[in-house]
Amino acid sequence: MKSFRILALMLLVLAIVSSCKKSARDIYAEAVEEWIGKEILFPDSMMTVTGEMIAPPTADFTIVSYYDSTGCTGCRMKLPFWNEFMNKVDSAKGDNSVELVMVAATNKVKELKHLVKLNSFSGNMVYDPDDSFNSVNGFPRNTDLQTFLLDRHHRVIAMGNPVINNGLERLYLSKLGDDDLDSQDISQEEVYEFDFGKVSPGEKVTHVFKLHNESADTLKVRDIITSCECTSGTISTRIIPPGLGYELTAEFQDTVPGEFFRTISILFEQKTDIQFELSGEIVNQ
Repeated sequence: MKSFRILALMLLVLAIVSSCKKSARDIYAEAVEEWIGKEILFPDSMMTVTGEMIAPPTADFTIVSYYDSTGCTGCRMKLPFWNEFMNKVDSAKGDNSVELVMVAATNKVKELKHLVKLNSFSGNMVYDPDDSFNSVNGFPRNTDLQTFLLDRHHRVIAMGNPVINNGLERLYLSKLGDDDLDSQDISQEEVYEFDFGKVSPGEKVTHVFKLHNESADTLKVRDIITSCECTSGTISTRIIPPGLGYELTAEFQDTVPGEFFRTISILFEQKTDIQFELSGEIVNQ
């Protein structure tokens, strides 16, 4: 009996921990809320692996990627992917100037210098053995969230590593001037209407709309509006990163017999709103 109670307690604890665990989407959404618009602070001068002292970036846009000292720094940098991405940036930026700064919190200068030469990396590779860059900014612990796209005032306008995420790559390129990537905010293949058919008076019916953010920007839900009190809509998340899916759960319940037509609207911040149509017939069965 005692062993059974211990097992039950362990299962209960495991269930609680699992329910509290945040998804990758939730973590990204929280980071976006905290960091977008925030200024990244640069030291007055930074030392590159080639021994050059450089000043804080003055370009129209700056991409800064920070790497702490844990694990294989060179492996995590993925310099060949950055070279490929910066080629795309050159095509997308138009007349804008874009500077890439990679900051490594390590004293292994020879290793970094070798990586730069081996991969013909043309960006600024800064080494920061005292980790002072992170100390003044307090970057997220998640290594995938330690890359930022900054405006000329060093304010964050996008975050996340674009060389490991196609949605983030599109986001960065659209911010840098490739308007074609951002021309469609929301998938036009999604279905925005549903017929419940015949329902009984007072019966609650539910339908889940499967949606997807196909834009190159993070969508933020401002409000959900319904056409009457008999209809409700619940969104699975109010912040939708590029390339990720989300759901709208629609519920309807009424007692008046006859055909019905109701709407639910999702209002986005500075994005095209979506209206969903619900229909059916209330009949005495």
